[in-house]
Amino acid sequence: MNPHLPPLARRLAPLAFLLAAGACAPSDVRDDTPGRAQAFPPVYNQTVIPGGGERRTWSQIQAEESQSTPAKARQPDEPQMRRDSGDADQTPPKRRRGSSSPPPDPAALPRPPRPVPVPPPPSTQGATDAFKRDLIRPEVDRMRTDDAMGRLDPLGQRDLMKRENDLRQWGDPLAR
Repeated sequence: MNPHLPPLARRLAPLAFLLAAGACAPSDVRDDTPGRAQAFPPVYNQTVIPGGGERRTWSQIQAEESQSTPAKARQPDEPQMRRDSGDADQTPPKRRRGSSSPPPDPAALPRPPRPVPVPPPPSTQGATDAFKRDLIRPEVDRMRTDDAMGRLDPLGQRDLMKRENDLRQWGDPLAR
């Protein structure tokens, strides 16, 4: 039967296990260029630490392995004194990367398709003007009636003239 643990201990138990497992994990590979964005860093930029001891680069390990290969695997025209002179400790020369062919002619490269022009959206100005006319027309009609009966003061008459002018701007056929 499971012993009854307090809720906090039940929640922290997996975290404590993961921390303990992470602390025991060996750290035998270290990136020599931290902070550089790389999906997979090149092998020659990593340092191998066998057993956590001395640090050797991958190219040094390869050079040591190439020294330990039998003499018959080496090229026969290589002079013997070069092997004995200690040049084997040096790293092999780096090969140039890339293509030896010239870059392609830019005129021969395919061009991206040109975008098809899209017609502008239809104007909504007519619908907007009709909405404004329909919104203001009842008020203008009321103000005209009040003006005809003499109940409109000079400020009201000024408002009536401004609104009639607005109706003319919005294309009202009934505007004076």
